[in-house]
Amino acid sequence: MRIILDVQGGDRPASELIAGGLQAAEGLGLEVIFAGDRALIEGEISRRAKQRHLRAKQRHIIIHAPQIITMADSPIEAVRHKPESSLVRGIEYLRHGEAQAFVSPANTGAVMAAALLKLGRIKGIDRPGIGAIIPTITGKKVLVIDVGANVDCAPENLRQFALMGCVYARQILGVAQPKVGLLNIGSERRKGNVLALKTFFLLEQLGNFAGNVEGHQILEGAVDVVVCDGFVGNVLLKAYEGGAAATVKFLKQAISHDFFARLGAFILVPALKNFRRSLSAARFGGAPLLGVRGVVIIAHGNSDAEAIRSAIGVAANSVRSELIAKIERGLGAPSSAAGLALSEELPS
Repeated sequence: MRIILDVQGGDRPASELIAGGLQAAEGLGLEVIFAGDRALIEGEISRRAKQRHLRAKQRHIIIHAPQIITMADSPIEAVRHKPESSLVRGIEYLRHGEAQAFVSPANTGAVMAAALLKLGRIKGIDRPGIGAIIPTITGKKVLVIDVGANVDCAPENLRQFALMGCVYARQILGVAQPKVGLLNIGSERRKGNVLALKTFFLLEQLGNFAGNVEGHQILEGAVDVVVCDGFVGNVLLKAYEGGAAATVKFLKQAISHDFFARLGAFILVPALKNFRRSLSAARFGGAPLLGVRGVVIIAHGNSDAEAIRSAIGVAANSVRSELIAKIERGLGAPSSAAGLALSEELPS
């Protein structure tokens, strides 16, 4: 299996991302193709081999890409005007069948734009959605989709997110009968804005819809797939991560002002760090861009080597499970009856 890793455009230096790629290649038994500046990549691979007193036995394929798409770049403009960037060249490599998946910690909007322009959408999908894995207190994982691809959505977009999310939950998370929830401000049927009310009606047509869920219920593992628009999903994701970090800081401050608490801090602090890590978006393993015709995994911009290795693992699992083909088969035809009833049930 060949997986392309974009080593430019993230928040951390390319050397950190290359390290993650090398760890994945060695530990997961696959070939990582590095997209970025050739001299930099070759030098880093050679340096790390010398540190381990090893000869670089395997010749890694490198896609030379001197241009960099930054976080500040306009996504569409960057994709059009930086054709020699690691992001664009990596996606093109995937389109031509030279690899089975693409992983990048770069500008999320640019990754989505490049994937749409170069790979296209799966038939039956109007807008792709980014899925993020959220750990819960029960130990299971919940997929939230969308977390940033679309700030404005129609009810049909959210219905499609639910369908794709269910396929992902079955194939990647191992949930035999995933339950879908709609993120809302209350669990009651008539809660929420117009988008939530109309989406509720559409999702009711699915046999596995569990109703509205509030933010705290996600952490409790109430459902397996949560759908929302990208604006709300992105705020939710960053609130979870920021909340975990703030909780650790608050507790450290409280401990520092209490003599007896300080006595137990040696045992407590490592547990708090693990708690923070468990809700860190950089540790979620990479977010799949569901709805494009290819396996594209968006890693957190601040991903370190461990997070990159995990994201490549997510990509590999998606390829092995034939995720794209199963999404295509699992979509089915939209219900015209539901669409007609929707206009009569609620105001436009």
